[in-house]
Amino acid sequence: MVSFDEIFAFKGIIFDLDGTLVNSEPSHLLAWNEVCKKYNLPLMTLEFMQHIGGVSTANICKMYCKEHHRDDLDTDKVAKEKIEIYKQKFMLDVQMNTHISSILIKAHEKGIKTSIATGSQLPETKFLLEKHGLLDKVDAIVSSDQVKHCKPAPDTYLLAAERLGVEPKNCLVFEDTPIGLQGIKAAKMTALQVFQDKIISDFIRP
Repeated sequence: MVSFDEIFAFKGIIFDLDGTLVNSEPSHLLAWNEVCKKYNLPLMTLEFMQHIGGVSTANICKMYCKEHHRDDLDTDKVAKEKIEIYKQKFMLDVQMNTHISSILIKAHEKGIKTSIATGSQLPETKFLLEKHGLLDKVDAIVSSDQVKHCKPAPDTYLLAAERLGVEPKNCLVFEDTPIGLQGIKAAKMTALQVFQDKIISDFIRP
């Protein structure tokens, strides 16, 4: 089992948001399925959400509409509707994952630089971090609207490391999805995979 001493030996610690620091996937699913009902798309499942976790809303929408042969839909418009539904109806109910969040808080207390690297957009990210008292515990935030290539590309993680002033090889990333882990590997960083607020892997080295 990975120890706190091993975790806190890294110079920079980067955290995914959805499914890692906060249990937001059920709320995202509710918002997606309101949109699916409106546009007569098959309903998404939680398993699907967890499988594609880390992908930006815009790219999820493009992927899902393509998979179900809905070329008639304006995916940018549909994605924006989903974001608004999530923010207005479901985001307030998102709860913090207390164990993984406690690691972020301890890292901050120890003076270790911390960052968020998320497929969500910046306004929702800041809202959730502030709601749970984490916003002042992070030194940088990188969201999907700040990079050209979202997860599974390494850009989100590399920009997070750059903003921390820490070399990628000296960064540890907490991530819950296979897509996120692909991006971490491409960024040549060390990862710990989490699931339901628990660390479920040893260090995944680059």
